Amino acid sequence: MRLVTCLTTALILTTGFCSLATAQESESEPGQIVHVSPVPSALQQVDGAFKHAVEVMESVLFYRLGTSERQYVVYERGEAYVRDRFDFCPYEQVDPNGSFPAETLDIDELELLLAKGRLVPGDPDLPGRDPYHRVGMLDREPIEYVTVKMPYDEPPIAYGAKYVHDEDTGTWRLVTAKRGLLSETDVLSDDLVASLAANGWLQTAEEPVDPAKPYVLTERVGGIPVVVAWLSCGAVFFTLYMGFFNLWGFRHAIDIVRGKYDDPNDTGEVTHFQALASALSATVGLGNIAGVTIAMTLGGPGAFFWMLLCGLFGMTSKFVECTLGQKYRHVKPDGTILGGPMRYLSAGLKEMRLGLLGSFLSIVFAVMCILASFGGGNMFQANQSGGAVVQMLQGADVQRLSDLNAQITAAAAADDTAQLKTLQRERQELSDRLTRSEQIIKPVFGVVLAVLVAVVIIGGIKRIGAAAGKVVPTMCLMYVAACLYIIGMHLPEVPGLVTLIFSDCFSGQAMGGGLLGVLVIGVQRAAFSNEAGVGSAAIAHSAAKTDEPIREGCVALLGPFIDTIVVCSMTALVILITGAWDSNEWIVDQGLEGAALTSKAFESEISWFPYVLSIAIVLFAYSTIISWSYYGEKAWESLFGPRSIPVYRVLAVTAVFVGTVVNLGSVLDFSDMMILGMAFPNIAGVVLLAPRVKRDLAEYWGRYQAGEFKTFK
Repeated sequence: MRLVTCLTTALILTTGFCSLATAQESESEPGQIVHVSPVPSALQQVDGAFKHAVEVMESVLFYRLGTSERQYVVYERGEAYVRDRFDFCPYEQVDPNGSFPAETLDIDELELLLAKGRLVPGDPDLPGRDPYHRVGMLDREPIEYVTVKMPYDEPPIAYGAKYVHDEDTGTWRLVTAKRGLLSETDVLSDDLVASLAANGWLQTAEEPVDPAKPYVLTERVGGIPVVVAWLSCGAVFFTLYMGFFNLWGFRHAIDIVRGKYDDPNDTGEVTHFQALASALSATVGLGNIAGVTIAMTLGGPGAFFWMLLCGLFGMTSKFVECTLGQKYRHVKPDGTILGGPMRYLSAGLKEMRLGLLGSFLSIVFAVMCILASFGGGNMFQANQSGGAVVQMLQGADVQRLSDLNAQITAAAAADDTAQLKTLQRERQELSDRLTRSEQIIKPVFGVVLAVLVAVVIIGGIKRIGAAAGKVVPTMCLMYVAACLYIIGMHLPEVPGLVTLIFSDCFSGQAMGGGLLGVLVIGVQRAAFSNEAGVGSAAIAHSAAKTDEPIREGCVALLGPFIDTIVVCSMTALVILITGAWDSNEWIVDQGLEGAALTSKAFESEISWFPYVLSIAIVLFAYSTIISWSYYGEKAWESLFGPRSIPVYRVLAVTAVFVGTVVNLGSVLDFSDMMILGMAFPNIAGVVLLAPRVKRDLAEYWGRYQAGEFKTFK
């Protein structure tokens, strides 16, 4: 390689850079690079604390039952190039013996390797540094270094490739990028793996199981996360215990929602329909747009079958918890309602002489609900909707940026340095313009969204119910109409696709899990989509105008049906029709996933639909924010009293703006964990109270069959 002097204008001055990183004097082999971790900022330290908390919660909530162990190796052959910490000279290659051959890398060559994806990412905590830049110590001297990814030629092995041991054949099979399947053709022998390890080209374990083979790593695969098992077992138990009321009570539920039994003199704040709309507004959203796509890209079409089944059983979970929400709600002198798990866990279990347990479960639920309302139910939604607005307004420039990235990749592959630099300069200018535009759009959108949220939540559940009653049907109809249009254009294909869903559910493969993996992925995405068993919907349904708790429970069971069985089915068929779930171009080459992949699928059939989808995401987010703000408010009231409600509302409105403009990292992940965590105290209490619901159902149904209920429509 040629040796040139790096231009000082191409790099940021490193004066004072030592303060950004620290290193401990450690014993190391001559020529061995010791990586130095930068000292994180105060904000990064806070985010790190939340990240640790998230990891702890994940280890509990997502601890997998029934897993199996497998061995694997990871190919990581890299060549290090170093320079002195404060030196602007080119990087020089270093070998394990610490000698420096003539091989060097100048800034142009580095940019070329970066465009080809040949550089290992640098330290993200180094402000203003190159994306490939890292710092460390070599022979106790401070250095800067980069690591170049080196592929293996014969057979071709890419840097970072993961190979799983096949015990039947004694070989190592590649884990593919799509769906985590094991390749049938890309196989390594034991001898080749040992040869790669001898050259130091395989990742090693810090605490290897076999010290003689530190490059053999182990992982546990398959199984079912504890929280998913908890939600699923609860749904199955309630369905069996209530005698499949979700099926034979369905028609009666429809009659209730359309107002057949609506008595205007009943105690409550909202109608049955408004209560259902309020609860749906908190669940119909990104889970329906992104959740189905995630399930099918990971588990195949069969995963959606298990989503449907989980939604069907989840209908009974919603019935039981929302019946209890009505049964134990507290009607205050001013006519407002305080209900939900905070009430029935404490009051209901107290009647069973389990008051201490009930109080504990109630407090745990309320704390989790408040934290969840600020994060996953508020800031995350605001952030996603803000991103959707930015993407919609910057559509042409974003497309141009995508085209430039493709051209840069092509120029790099052709080693055309001059064209590469021209394209990179254009990309940087465009990227800077997009950033400046985003810095204007997001704050403005954040203020508007915060005001719209404040106008609704200050009015309480009546205004929330009225708003949800208009927004939810509108966004659902808009989204379903687009789905039906695409389905209608491919109507002859639908029977075959439906057959594929049902045939693949028992034979499909998922990430390391086979049939069980397909089942778990489907159940998990359904649980996240409709929140049956979490207890949040019971807060909204407890405010409905009725003196019959069972009646409102009937209304609630329609939630998972609409959310999972209707809306998610529409998404699933579109994903199958467009082939998005199995697209190498979109999933592997472009790296699309979740909502972005769904948007691409719709765009392939309706060119202008991403704009409509962006509007839908904003509406979904808005309705979710106002509903979760109500949930959080009631949980807050149960802990701190009604006089403190204005404090919560101010915090909720502020959180909308903050969530729109600030990337809070692990703080939001922590909050999302709280939503799932709510299921543990809720289902534990609901199982204990289920006999009371069954007794009330028998009494109610007897009166219904006897024609004792007055009708109004």
